[in-house]
Amino acid sequence: MTRWTLQMSKLTGISVFKDIQFPLLVIPFNGVMVSVVLRELNQIQLESCGDFSLIEIEGDRLRAKKKTSIPDMVKYAKTMSAIARASLVKPTYDEIMSIFDGNNTLRGFDEKLKKLKTLLNQTPGGRERKELEEQIAFTEIWCNQILPTDFLSAITTYATGIDKSNIRLVTEKILLDCAILSKQCNNSPADHIDGIFTPFMKKDINRRALNVLHDWREKETRKNRRAREAQVRAG
Repeated sequence: MTRWTLQMSKLTGISVFKDIQFPLLVIPFNGVMVSVVLRELNQIQLESCGDFSLIEIEGDRLRAKKKTSIPDMVKYAKTMSAIARASLVKPTYDEIMSIFDGNNTLRGFDEKLKKLKTLLNQTPGGRERKELEEQIAFTEIWCNQILPTDFLSAITTYATGIDKSNIRLVTEKILLDCAILSKQCNNSPADHIDGIFTPFMKKDINRRALNVLHDWREKETRKNRRAREAQVRAG
């Protein structure tokens, strides 16, 4: 047993798991399976972790192939960290960090981040300010993603309830159909899709469906305008 798994086992308290209100799960930590106690988060808990969606449509996959912006990377890192902090019951997020960051590297980066932000407030616009903003962004990304990706992903999957739902089956066409029906019936897009969805997921469906409808209408407007222009040129 490695030092990490030994310390994690002590923190988790496997011997008394029957008294724990939340389930004991075995998830990967940099390829090593460890035991943790997690809570599944409700709507308000998830919304407090940041602005994110559990729905992946074709447009999202196309954008993912392009270079991700620095603000988006910061947003993603903060959201993953916030979900882990809210979901971990035993050991807690801070307890894990105390083991993983035994040399207080993170504390050093926290201090560096504070100094950079103070310096940013004193720096006018221009190249120097832009460089400071990038330093702050990359420092924030590092601080929020110090834990392994497989560990954070496993926590997020459980905390959001993805595997128990049908959210991965939602497509762009389904969202568009639901949005159109909601406009006709004067209700919400989620009212027109049957499946296993949490309140957070239903709100996610409503928001994404209306965005898809907006984009579709803009595309149709541009297509119709080009068709009219073509007719004028042909006439």
